[in-house]
Amino acid sequence: MIRIGICGAGRIGRVHIENLQSLRGCEVAGIVEPHPARLRAAVDDFGVSAYADLDTLLGDRSVDAVVVAAPSDAHADVACRALAAGKHVFIEKPLADTLEACRRIQQAAARAGRVAQTGFCERFNVHYLEARRAVRTGQLGVVRAIHTSRYAPCRSADPNWPLGVLDTAVHNLDLILWLFGRLPRSVLARGVQVYGNPPIPHSATILLTFDDGAMAVEQIAWLDDAGHPLGHCARSRMMIQGTHGVFTVDLEDRPSSLLSQGDYRQVDTVILGAREYPGCLKLQFEYFLQAIESGAPVLAPIEDAVKVERVALAAKESLETGREVSL
Repeated sequence: MIRIGICGAGRIGRVHIENLQSLRGCEVAGIVEPHPARLRAAVDDFGVSAYADLDTLLGDRSVDAVVVAAPSDAHADVACRALAAGKHVFIEKPLADTLEACRRIQQAAARAGRVAQTGFCERFNVHYLEARRAVRTGQLGVVRAIHTSRYAPCRSADPNWPLGVLDTAVHNLDLILWLFGRLPRSVLARGVQVYGNPPIPHSATILLTFDDGAMAVEQIAWLDDAGHPLGHCARSRMMIQGTHGVFTVDLEDRPSSLLSQGDYRQVDTVILGAREYPGCLKLQFEYFLQAIESGAPVLAPIEDAVKVERVALAAKESLETGREVSL
């Protein structure tokens, strides 16, 4: 039985508690949360214990791992302290707010020799797994272009996040790098403010250019969607265009399809909608637990999250300066 402490009982922290409590082989040991009302609500709703502070949680020898669901500017401090205390860590995306903080986590994980996984849940989504398999097995030939989009409700985002709308974009940026297997040569981003203050982009387009001329385009938007079903689904889409075929994912309509020189087929293995996303949110913890128990590979490693951070920060710089940023 792997005992897990939760740092942060906000929206995503509560989702993680609920998913962990549904899995075999693990137990939520308790929660650390600095906001008293959130802490009380989580304790009451999930029947878990509360730790007085992070030091108390980390000092509990019965706790094997820590889920870092605190605000992203606190990720590095919490993760590094947890690793130094000998705990395995699961860190929500984005890994941190600065490249320096990301590298601190990476170095701390290397020193500790513990499992460290980033919350890139879409890597565990069956449709993106099928897309990666099509790329790796050569069914698409040479991939020359990837187009992605993701729309998120404004009410589940925080305009004070340092990355702004790019905090949501990191999901698809990770998928792009995961599929290409390399960093882009340059990043160009453009954004527009749609709603009122604060004056930040609510919609942005990011162009990644690779050394061989291949490209990827990400369209990200925070929508003022009160009462709209978008509040339950990110409506993520992807089109991967190769020299021999195309793979599409549409999590608003049909799930995914593969068009190759050999045939056309639709991959329709899960029911879409609100319940599909908790599926991959839950599955990422199955793999986290396996990595702790058996030494299985970490499928969303810290090293990859650092690369995503480089691209996200380059996109932020491009949004602010209007210039293309070289990596």
